[in-house]
Amino acid sequence: MKRSILILVSLLLLHGASLACTSAIVAAHRSSEGVPLLWKHRDNGKFPNTRIDYIADGTYAYSAIVPNNEKYARGVYAGVNEKGFGVISTATRNLPESTPEEYKACKRRRMRGGAMWNGLRECATIEEFEELLKKTKRSRRSHSNFGVGDATGAVAYFEVWDVGYRRYDVSERGNDGFDVRSNFSHAGDPKKIGTSKRRYDLIMKEMAEHKGNFSPSDFIGYSRSYNSIKYGDILTAKGRHVCSNHTVPRYTTVGSFVMVCDGKNPRMLVMNGHSVSSLAVPVYVKAEREIPQCVKGDAMRLLSNDFREKAYYKNSDNKFILNKDVISAVLAVRHPKIEMPSEMPKDIRKFNSRIDKQFAKHEKRVRKVLSKF
Repeated sequence: MKRSILILVSLLLLHGASLACTSAIVAAHRSSEGVPLLWKHRDNGKFPNTRIDYIADGTYAYSAIVPNNEKYARGVYAGVNEKGFGVISTATRNLPESTPEEYKACKRRRMRGGAMWNGLRECATIEEFEELLKKTKRSRRSHSNFGVGDATGAVAYFEVWDVGYRRYDVSERGNDGFDVRSNFSHAGDPKKIGTSKRRYDLIMKEMAEHKGNFSPSDFIGYSRSYNSIKYGDILTAKGRHVCSNHTVPRYTTVGSFVMVCDGKNPRMLVMNGHSVSSLAVPVYVKAEREIPQCVKGDAMRLLSNDFREKAYYKNSDNKFILNKDVISAVLAVRHPKIEMPSEMPKDIRKFNSRIDKQFAKHEKRVRKVLSKF
């Protein structure tokens, strides 16, 4: 019992730092991969420095997006383990706050270790994840939307607060095999939903209009799109626009990740940097520490930093204005075709080496474009 509580509390801890994100979950019957997909577009101005890593220090090994910082070495922002169990999360601001009496009644336990990594290393199914939630009721302090999927085909959102949670299976919300969360919860106060509903409405609309099944690359497309509910395509709309909650990519965008919850070959499609300047590359859990260097190291993130400084600038109100010319020019850079086979390539080193060479060419093209501004 004590071990389970520590695991789940640790899993919930770091999520508070994830700030503003956009996410979606997809059922197996709407997935091009035949298994659930979990998408997280990550925005974070406080903890932007991440890398992709393989971790094998628990019941299950997994690949994940982790802080590139020794101080937060055990933190995880999204991941999938060797059983095909995946987790993503978004911060939420309208779930119930515990009363002073409830908070006082909570038996507080000392936090140990990292964060979401504990859930990935101990859970193989959604049901196991829910059991952890039940065991830790009244002993956590978190407000998060967790998107969870497993190799059985189960996929759901859990809206979690300190003394409770609400589970939404993908079929419950009346959508055709998908659901979306930004930075509010349906179980929370509708008066406190906030402006992240703009992103929620946008992705709900675009997914509802999507024909056929969803592929991992479709979500990378959402991460690179400047469509909005109010203005349409902001890049072609007249006037200047503040980088706000109208679009999915923003100044604070630091990555986009798709978990493929495949029990035979769990994998991720990842962009470790701003989604406009970065390149989406596959990472296989079975490859263990054989990960493309462009997402294992700093190359993609550093390129995105340079892009961000030219693509956005602060106005007198200390708000970020889009430089549409820069963004449009970088979006027009031709991307190399990188496929993500459902079976891990036999020579994974050669496969990853080819990816790194393709990224090097992509980086050169993007920097050439940026040099003109």
